[in-house]
Amino acid sequence: MIKSLNPWDLAAICGGCWHLDKVPSNYFQGIKINSLDINSNELFIAMAGNNRDGHNYINSLKAPAAAIVERPESTAQVPQLIVASTKDALHRLAEALIQETNALKIAITGSVGKTGTKEMLARCLQYFGQTHANKGNYNNHLGVPLTILGISSSISYLVTEMGMNQKGEISPLSRLVKPNIAIITKISESHVGHMKSLKEVANEKASICEGMGSDGCMILPRDDDHYFILEKAAIDAKISNIISFGKNPKSTIQLISRYENDIKNSPYRQTILFKIASERFEFRLGMRGEHWAINALSVIAACHFLKLDINIACTTLESQTALEGRGEETQLFIDNFSTCLIDDAYNASPSSMKAALKDLASRPESNKVLLLSDMLELGEFSEEMHFSLVPDIISTRPSSVILVGAAMSKIGDSLKDFTEVYVCSKAEEVKSFITQIIADSDLILVKGSHGSGAHLLVPYLKSLQNKETAIVI
Repeated sequence: MIKSLNPWDLAAICGGCWHLDKVPSNYFQGIKINSLDINSNELFIAMAGNNRDGHNYINSLKAPAAAIVERPESTAQVPQLIVASTKDALHRLAEALIQETNALKIAITGSVGKTGTKEMLARCLQYFGQTHANKGNYNNHLGVPLTILGISSSISYLVTEMGMNQKGEISPLSRLVKPNIAIITKISESHVGHMKSLKEVANEKASICEGMGSDGCMILPRDDDHYFILEKAAIDAKISNIISFGKNPKSTIQLISRYENDIKNSPYRQTILFKIASERFEFRLGMRGEHWAINALSVIAACHFLKLDINIACTTLESQTALEGRGEETQLFIDNFSTCLIDDAYNASPSSMKAALKDLASRPESNKVLLLSDMLELGEFSEEMHFSLVPDIISTRPSSVILVGAAMSKIGDSLKDFTEVYVCSKAEEVKSFITQIIADSDLILVKGSHGSGAHLLVPYLKSLQNKETAIVI
């Protein structure tokens, strides 16, 4: 839809003016904040971040691109739209386009499971109509408006993931999108160091109600300890439709049973049986773990509210596999042995860590290696929550555990009676000995918060594929 705005429309919406009256003669195909991604006929918004200022890259742009800036560059080769605030201009443009779209809007938030749920929902809705969703985890004050700016006039569904680090971040995103449907996946300890309590986390996630109309629908996790906080927020917002999902018998979409499929080379990792009222349905999913089964039911809940064919929705979910960094499995062939790498290293909270460990404990393989790095943003609760993982780690029956970071290292002594433990201060140190640890392994789980570095070891392990390595004893 950005394609329908001429340069004068852009200036009016952003409250700006074209520098030296150099007005572009073309319409634009898209808007980006990374100058390296700019193609012909695209707008670059110069945003100032903590480490980089987009204004420093304006001179690298070539016509027919253009830039939205707070301060013009005298030697720039492209037209520049001067505004008081580029962040404000981004939001103004997004607000203008969201008012014009006829798409049904679904917003997803929660402490864990947002991106996987978004991918499942987008895959499902695509069958019923053209669907546009966030790329990756474009879920913050920049990512959500950029997602909106990528929509076309022909889309039927807009799926927006909404994340937060601090209090007060969800409500503005909801007010921007004005969702018809909101899904809350789960309330857990992610970012609890900033929020001080899980109740505060629940209240922040519940503020997604604030951009919704009374005819909207809230889809809530019925098994969650903070369900009633979420439900009350929806009731207080006078949202007339509240649907729940989970194992609880009171759930609108109730999980009845599930079982894992450990047949090698099968695309299906579990079979899920659920019911809506008295009607039962079954489908298979290419993602392991009860948490993914329950998240899939939140997708079914959205389809149920939209009165879409549930059997078709189930069929679309069968092609969903685990995402990179969120449980993706890769079979590695190194030297004369083979091992399965489970890449769950995009991020970690106590809840997601325990879910990954619970899944690992259910797997039949006997030789399991755990590579775990610190969980971040837990504040004063960090030590307690890292130690809470000990029983879950032991339950996996690991042959070896590699702990990375100051917080993880502290739990090493509690594990030494049960398994071999290796402690490192940084992920880089693991590379010097990892090959000798994994030589006889069946499974390797890599998990930790992004900032603590576990994810850096995934490409290193993949780089060993089909290579002979010198194992140092």
